[in-house]
Amino acid sequence: MARYWKEKLDTTKHRDFMSTVHIDGMPLYPPRDNLLDKWVYFAEADGHQLQFISRDQVQEALDYFSLKIHASTMHEGIDLEHYWQYWHERLPKGMHSQRSKKIWIPTLQKLLSAIDTDKVQTRLS
Repeated sequence: MARYWKEKLDTTKHRDFMSTVHIDGMPLYPPRDNLLDKWVYFAEADGHQLQFISRDQVQEALDYFSLKIHASTMHEGIDLEHYWQYWHERLPKGMHSQRSKKIWIPTLQKLLSAIDTDKVQTRLS
């Protein structure tokens, strides 16, 4: 069963894995205005968990899983290919299957809809 939730940003625990090719992701910083809450979104399905720091990242993942055929992962000028991988190239093997896509596409669509209507359940970190 698929589920999703949000957690308040904890800079010691959460990182941005989608905006960079670095394996460990990039550190996140709290908002400058301490009255604003910054959220990190999670989706869990089929034994795997994805983390997003924005609605745009959820949309990017949905767009990726919606593609029937994915382009080549060859990148010109990158000699350290095992160190420099985009987020979708680091996904576990089974997540690229059609069966997995049938699970992830509706899950991400529901998460997007919940974000848009501000109905994502909060989970304490």
